[in-house]
Amino acid sequence: MTANITDYLVLLFYLSIIFTIAFYSRKKKYGNSDVNDQYLAGKSLTFTESICSIIATEVSALTFLGIPSFTLGKDYSFVQIYFGAIIGRVFIAKLMLPLIYDKGLTIYSVMGQGGSHNGQRAIASFYALNKFLAVGVRLFSGSILVAEFFNIGIYMAVFLICCLTFVYTLIGGLKAVVRTDMLQMALFISGGIIAHYLIPLNSEYTWSELISQASIAGKTSFIDFQNLTPFIIGVLGGILFDMSTHGVDQDFVQRLTANHSLKRAQQAIFLSGFLSVAVGFLFLSIGALLWAFYQHTPMPQMPNDKVFAYFITQYFPVGIKGLMVAGVLAATMSTLDSTINALSSTFHADIFQRKVASEKLKTIFRNDTLLITFILMIVAFIASKSDGVLLLGLKITSWTAGSLLAIFFATVVLRISKISTQLVLGAYITGPALVALNTFVLKWDWNFNVYLGFGASLIFCYLYSKLAQQVTP
Repeated sequence: MTANITDYLVLLFYLSIIFTIAFYSRKKKYGNSDVNDQYLAGKSLTFTESICSIIATEVSALTFLGIPSFTLGKDYSFVQIYFGAIIGRVFIAKLMLPLIYDKGLTIYSVMGQGGSHNGQRAIASFYALNKFLAVGVRLFSGSILVAEFFNIGIYMAVFLICCLTFVYTLIGGLKAVVRTDMLQMALFISGGIIAHYLIPLNSEYTWSELISQASIAGKTSFIDFQNLTPFIIGVLGGILFDMSTHGVDQDFVQRLTANHSLKRAQQAIFLSGFLSVAVGFLFLSIGALLWAFYQHTPMPQMPNDKVFAYFITQYFPVGIKGLMVAGVLAATMSTLDSTINALSSTFHADIFQRKVASEKLKTIFRNDTLLITFILMIVAFIASKSDGVLLLGLKITSWTAGSLLAIFFATVVLRISKISTQLVLGAYITGPALVALNTFVLKWDWNFNVYLGFGASLIFCYLYSKLAQQVTP
């Protein structure tokens, strides 16, 4: 079904607002440092900006398209991770955030204090590698509907999204990223709500009847009281997984450390957990509605990841279709822009550890942004060959997230060791090695990956610190 001119106008209107916000954000100086202005918005973020930006960043196109596909293939059990995330964010707010707030430009700068510069460079490099892989998958996911909408290839859709995000991220820095995130969060949540109205409207059944049909088939189940083990595993997995993403990932950390006060940052990360649960249920329910809808309506053979995109292009009315595409584009760009800014700050402070004059900062930021966008685009091209992008994106992170969290605990929380290249390499060998053992031999639930990686890496850090103390005279 070809898009109408109205759909294009809706999409164009959305993009014009995004770029207007970016241009407006670049005009004002927020802090007394050009570096802090560029990467931390001069520590000017409000509570509302922080919490909306957190939600917009975590709710990528994997949520918009991937979570409905999860329900199509299974049930609501994915929400277990969100329940665990609420607990994880309590630890972030009370334990982790006070140790890093106002202590450095990036969290890896804080981890590197007292240690070697090469160790700081190593931990930031491993973070960047993992981020490229995980977000590249999310970029591909968000390109699915854009490709369907414009009737273009997936590679061209990825390229267009990257170009748009590159330009407006370059214009306004973190402040522009956060302000556009607020708009994008409102847009993709509105899109989810509209889907709840339009799916029943295009069927012979009411919303409650479709949900009831899905419920009878077990699609809305997320806890089995006869067997609580899967639920407990999911919640436990969500706790440490969320601490590894929102607690030590510069992408999320910068939304907290750029807040104008520690207290507001703590409130933002804690309350965002409850909003995440609500958003999770919103999009899981879309999958349930789609499953029930297609029990009565023929559908071409296609992967679950593309079902929602197909429904939008085939059944949504003129104008609303453009709004939904804007919603997916918003979700994708909000993830991509924050990643670009986070990685560029890591490049500047940790990997290259630059000391540059203010007048050169814009040029350096532009070059870093171009390189980061190009790498993400290549990863998305590779990810386009995979199915099941939701779990793929999460599993990529689960392989190394535990090691990153362990190094943070060893160097900042417990202070049992100082960062060094050997410490980082050892942690990133032992952690993923145990995850590999689980993946290919033990075959426990993938939610255990972060725990296994965290435990193995933390033990290595402790043993390495004891050995280093004995060797040092």
